[in-house]
Amino acid sequence: MAGKVRFGILEYYRRIEDKRRDANEGRSSVYYKAPHLVHASYTSLNRYDILCTTHPDASIPSLMKKYGRFVVRIDSPIVLLERIKALWQIHDLAVDRGAFVTDVEYTKDGLREPDPYFRSPPHLVYSQKPRSDEDDREYRYLVKCKVDVKRAWENHLTLVLPDCGDICSFRRNGV
Repeated sequence: MAGKVRFGILEYYRRIEDKRRDANEGRSSVYYKAPHLVHASYTSLNRYDILCTTHPDASIPSLMKKYGRFVVRIDSPIVLLERIKALWQIHDLAVDRGAFVTDVEYTKDGLREPDPYFRSPPHLVYSQKPRSDEDDREYRYLVKCKVDVKRAWENHLTLVLPDCGDICSFRRNGV
């Protein structure tokens, strides 16, 4: 609400020890049948930091039980994206057009029509989860970072936006 937006690096969620752990986060995984079953799994050399959000029609009580009791409703998701983009474009780690929002595909380990090279679509690295998580109805705000081999990376990145009380509302215990 105050404008501090915390993005977590995808790889962090593979290692954490709490209920947000996802051992396959940041990896795409698809199967192709042509003529035998072929498995393709990829990661990206690019660093993506994510802010996970959910569709307003998702079950808030279910999400709170799964992830925690504090909920911030984003009343204007496009305005939030524009604020993130404006701040990100002047950040020292930013790449061109490196801030965006995407919905999550619940197709991890699913069967797909093969492309000519049996590659997993690149966007699945940051936007794919297993069908078992489909009730989350997740959307992700992402920032793509420059490669900087000399930098000591942290598990998260915080952007300080202007106060977001005009586009968000706080809900405690789902109320």
